[in-house]
Amino acid sequence: MQDTKSILNIAYPEVEKKIKNNLSKYKSYLSRFINNRSTLLYSNMPSQQIYFSQTDVDDFFKSTGIDIGIIKHAIQGTYYYEIGNFNPRYAKDECTVAMLCIVRYFGLKNMKKELELAMINMAFSGKYYPSIWYGSFPVSAPNEHIMEYVVTNVLTNKFDIVREKNVIGAVRSITNTWYTSYTQKYKEFHDDDCVYLIQQLHNRLRSFMSNIAEVYYDYNTNKDLYITYDSDDVSDDNYRLADSDSFKMTRAVENTMTFINSHGVDYKICKMSSNDLIKMDELKSIIETMLGDNRNIPLIKEYITLLIVCYFQQSKTKDVRDLDFVSFSIKAKPNSKDKYILRQKELMDQILLNNSEHFSRRRNRLATESAYYRALNAYFALTVQQANK
Repeated sequence: MQDTKSILNIAYPEVEKKIKNNLSKYKSYLSRFINNRSTLLYSNMPSQQIYFSQTDVDDFFKSTGIDIGIIKHAIQGTYYYEIGNFNPRYAKDECTVAMLCIVRYFGLKNMKKELELAMINMAFSGKYYPSIWYGSFPVSAPNEHIMEYVVTNVLTNKFDIVREKNVIGAVRSITNTWYTSYTQKYKEFHDDDCVYLIQQLHNRLRSFMSNIAEVYYDYNTNKDLYITYDSDDVSDDNYRLADSDSFKMTRAVENTMTFINSHGVDYKICKMSSNDLIKMDELKSIIETMLGDNRNIPLIKEYITLLIVCYFQQSKTKDVRDLDFVSFSIKAKPNSKDKYILRQKELMDQILLNNSEHFSRRRNRLATESAYYRALNAYFALTVQQANK
């Protein structure tokens, strides 16, 4: 497949011009970005999510003055744009590509302080740290006491979080190594180089987080601790899984979130999940809109967790790869009083209302509303099964 230079020839000149003209505004944006997350960034452990929302994306483009339409046009001219399941899919994300161009700009200008901040900003943008953190801790945030013990007493100096003493320091170290390892690719900056750089940053951050998570879960499991669906509810009747089942559920949810983040919309699953009222194209549009907004990720994660929890409650095998999982998950439960089933309906409403104008207009008919629920629920159930094969 022939390489292209669309990002270098179209996106980079736009970024270079706008950053040069709006440097002070860009620096103000970076200051806001860090100040708004300072407590979590300077924490000595990655125990809480650090969000990057659509508001942050909008602030980034507004502050830099970069024309997102030009970045989109550049991406459309790349050799990989027409490849449906291209990996990494975030190479098609305008914010990610624009941030990579900014990193190149400061690197070529030898503006070291600005380069460091630009790399940190990119590393904490939506396609990187936030989604990787969710993939590592998909059920709930880690128990802070356990995580603190692991970071303080179990991890060694080979871990960036131990050497650098806080999250932002660890990420700074990772991004500095990432940049210095591939300076030639920044100079050439063909589209294939851009894809490689985007993927390598993701790989390094994922390795950083998964290594910590692996030790955390290993310690957690060995100490016979519990992973609870609702960590804020400590009442006696709160649902808890046996230790081995909790770990199995955690892995299933983690695999599913990783699959969703890396694959995007699965057209085959869309086709299998569609029905007479909700056609494949409409369902695909809903999923694309849903995955395009990071604010939906917590809702998706919670919904998938509940699917698995409800299945585990009544299953002997507790294996989401079984057809029984899909059959149970897509079976209608209209009169259920189970709090997890009721919560699933709340989440389904929220997801559909946020991501489908058609649903908002058509939901007054019960049959149509049920058709939307069936389609999206089937998509989630089949995705869980596919992700864990």
